[in-house]
Amino acid sequence: MAINSYAKINLYLKIGRKLSSGYHNIQSVMQKIELNDSMTIEPIAEDKIIVECTNKELENEKNLAYKAALLLKSKYKVRQGARIYIEKNIPIEAGLGGGSSDAATTLLNLNKLWGLKLKEKQLIDLAAQIGSDVPFFMGEGAALVEGIGDKIKRIKKSFSINIVLINPGFRVSTKWAYSVFDKQKPKIKTKADIKNLVKAIEKKDIKEIANNLHNDFEPIVTKKYKMLNDIKTNLMRNDALNACVSGSGPTVFGIFNSIYEAREAYFKIQYDYPFVFLTKTI
Repeated sequence: MAINSYAKINLYLKIGRKLSSGYHNIQSVMQKIELNDSMTIEPIAEDKIIVECTNKELENEKNLAYKAALLLKSKYKVRQGARIYIEKNIPIEAGLGGGSSDAATTLLNLNKLWGLKLKEKQLIDLAAQIGSDVPFFMGEGAALVEGIGDKIKRIKKSFSINIVLINPGFRVSTKWAYSVFDKQKPKIKTKADIKNLVKAIEKKDIKEIANNLHNDFEPIVTKKYKMLNDIKTNLMRNDALNACVSGSGPTVFGIFNSIYEAREAYFKIQYDYPFVFLTKTI
């Protein structure tokens, strides 16, 4: 059975201090979107983890889905193995959390397939060991995410927001983005407010959501990759209420008042960039 492993966008991302663990404290509002990888996970009698992927460069032990399976297997001394197949649709190193989502999907489904019966808290603790975005993907919809990504408060009344996502076809390393942020320690002024954003989501107020989009990584990645500002401008010119870089980039998303405006923008710019997706939040 194919399992959908959904991407995310950051509607808000504030970066705090770096900890001795190497992680940073963050304050973010993350939101799942319809764009997804399709995964098949099955138990096998052989005592090993096999990862197969439509993108062959991901068939290795650095794959976060592999790391998730191995961590679960080692910690709970599971004697059987698993075959994980990933049809990769989410661009890699794109600020969309594709690898983290695949890892969370692996944990959730192997917990069932291996009959481990672990509680959500146990799974989130494991997820946090794999990467700071992984715990978010253990639940649904939108969430206020704090700490090193391990403090998660679900936003109960999240709703469908129409989005056009543009990925320019190159990758940005999250490690690089954090290292530049730590060196520059930029003082970023913004009128966006995370509390107002959460309230706007709960009230389904699309214009107020648009007014409170923010990402601390944006000045860093747009300075190095000037075309990201051009992408933002292009989305705004095509009636996006606002546009923002997701995560450490380089994907830019625009949010729209309705599916009609989002669809029209998509048709106008779908051939301008390597990856253009018409999608929505879930």
